[in-house]
Amino acid sequence: MIWPILALFLPCLMVIIFTQIAQNKWIGLLVSSITIGVSVYKGFFNDEVIILLDVVSLVIGFYIVDSLEIDKIESR
Repeated sequence: MIWPILALFLPCLMVIIFTQIAQNKWIGLLVSSITIGVSVYKGFFNDEVIILLDVVSLVIGFYIVDSLEIDKIESR
């Protein structure tokens, strides 16, 4: 029961955090996608529903970054 909930929220947060670090929304999405892709390749997520939820969460995270323009926030 915990895996679908994590699959909905963690990739979204990863996109937001990596975008904040890199100051580029495409790099944040790419690093998050690579991280999830490697974990799927290594066999940590073998359920198709979890993989689908990860993809949906990545898209939602990218939409949040794009709509709030997090990549355009000036650093300190």
